[in-house]
Amino acid sequence: MNHIRKVLLSLSLATWSAFAAASSGPGDHNQVEPLPINGMVAAVKNGKLAFVSSNGRFVFQGSMFDSWEGKNIESLEDARHAYNYMNLKKLDFRVDALAPMTIGNGSREIVIFTDPYCPSCHLLIEDALKETDYTFKLVHIPVLGEDSQKAVRFGFCSPDRELAQKVLLGRVKPKDIPNPEFKDCDTSPVAKRVVTTQLLGLKGVPFLLRDDGLVRNGYMKGDLHKWLTEGI
Repeated sequence: MNHIRKVLLSLSLATWSAFAAASSGPGDHNQVEPLPINGMVAAVKNGKLAFVSSNGRFVFQGSMFDSWEGKNIESLEDARHAYNYMNLKKLDFRVDALAPMTIGNGSREIVIFTDPYCPSCHLLIEDALKETDYTFKLVHIPVLGEDSQKAVRFGFCSPDRELAQKVLLGRVKPKDIPNPEFKDCDTSPVAKRVVTTQLLGLKGVPFLLRDDGLVRNGYMKGDLHKWLTEGI
């Protein structure tokens, strides 16, 4: 976990450094200090846009720069778009670096962060199997405890890919998963998944990313096709 925090801090500093380099003049000194902020909302009062921390302690007035999109957030519409979309192409995000499981072979790619023992994820995958125009990249992350950790590791390392797929889809009970050591298994792609979830700010699974950047948290059975085609 300390490694993940260091990676995220490095990413934050890199983003700030790029912004500061573009806006600073000769003799400026770039310094960074953390603030105790876990969440933020955009609000308009008396016609003025402000950004308020979730506990109301901090209020930022003016505009905010979205470094992922490369533009300022200057209205509630901009804030709404930033909340609902992640342009991962601009971040050079490559889901295949996370060694995902692939379902389907359609022309449009959808990324799903999931856990082997997440019930709503199972409903989502059942619906995904019915969609023929999409390729689904399933990124399994162990968010539900030790059983999930065991399943994700086995699913990634096992040479028996048929059994591995069943494990990752939650079709094998934790007590029935074999427990080999996999000494020669390089699990760095699994570690990258965890870092990615922190970077993207995932709060739970399933988490969906459409090919145009639209995101969705959570799932209810039967909702997939409408979300894919209409975004609702």
